[in-house]
Amino acid sequence: MVYYIRFLKPPKFHQEKEKKNSKQSRPQLKKTVFITALICITTDLGDDFLAEDVDLVATWAQRSSRQSMDQCALKWQAGCRQVSISMGPYSVDHVAQHEAVLQIRTQAIPQVILGIDSTPLVISGCSAHFSWHAQSKPAEKLVKRELRITDSTPALSLNIWEETGNSIARHIWDAALASIIFLNEIVAGTSTGNIGIPILSQLLNPLSRSSPLQVVELGAGCGIVGIGLATMLDRCKVLLTDLPEVEEIVMRNLDEAHLKPSSTVDYKNLDWDAPPSDLCSQPIDLILVSDCTYNADSLPSLVSVLGRLVRTSPEALVLVALKRRHESEGVFFDLMRSAGFKAQHTTIELPEQHEQRDKIEFYCYRRADESE
Repeated sequence: MVYYIRFLKPPKFHQEKEKKNSKQSRPQLKKTVFITALICITTDLGDDFLAEDVDLVATWAQRSSRQSMDQCALKWQAGCRQVSISMGPYSVDHVAQHEAVLQIRTQAIPQVILGIDSTPLVISGCSAHFSWHAQSKPAEKLVKRELRITDSTPALSLNIWEETGNSIARHIWDAALASIIFLNEIVAGTSTGNIGIPILSQLLNPLSRSSPLQVVELGAGCGIVGIGLATMLDRCKVLLTDLPEVEEIVMRNLDEAHLKPSSTVDYKNLDWDAPPSDLCSQPIDLILVSDCTYNADSLPSLVSVLGRLVRTSPEALVLVALKRRHESEGVFFDLMRSAGFKAQHTTIELPEQHEQRDKIEFYCYRRADESE
């Protein structure tokens, strides 16, 4: 599994009073400002901390130009759960001129490049903006992942906001990162027989279709997978769906998206227990499902809505990406077989601590013919 830098306490400007050296009997006090924050390095679910030593760099930059104003070195040590950040002191006049962001990254990886052999163990993060005023408030409880998709010409940027708190619905999960790598390998034509799924490669080949690719993502969360596909693929129309609680973060990410000029991404709220009959106006070509099998209680509803969508779009493929977290997820595969789905299967690996590798599984389902 990869690990994510998160803000336990988002950055803010903090004012202190500093004694000024003076020979006078009553020392003068000078107002100074510090940037303070509290970070951790944890898994996508926040249930474990990185158990390796890592050198980090904290950079205070201008929000608009991203020009670096100051930086400091940090050390994450195996066994710790958090690291405090204090940068400064700065004069009030200096900090009052700029809206700021705070980026935390590893020294070795200035950018997060997603690829089969390039994805780092630690995913860097950038805070929301914060500014100085009399009652300075911390940045919003958000973190932006500034990602680049490798093997693309020109290089593709993918900026995704996620919450820095405890909402699992508004976080990036490991299978979502792996999905971006997997889909780009196929779209870029660099996938090998070891990770490729021929029927999916044919679908994502723009030369094989005469109309835009119609894509629906279920349980989209932050929207990273659907937005990523529309970032790398021409003539792609993506509909992201999830519960209302994710709509705000998805819309923020759509505002930051750098889609292909001929591709679009929209969002609709969708309750799997009460799906509308008119979710899409056009037949669906591809349904994306990333890391949605962890909750065994929701699996019957997930398989039910997949069945309904495929009944109205019988040629649709369903791409399911998951990292197995417990045995109860096996129910999903039983339900899919009972619903008449047939799958092709492959895996890719993400880095794991202590030079291990973490396996992400992909299942490409289609409706089985009655004769099969």
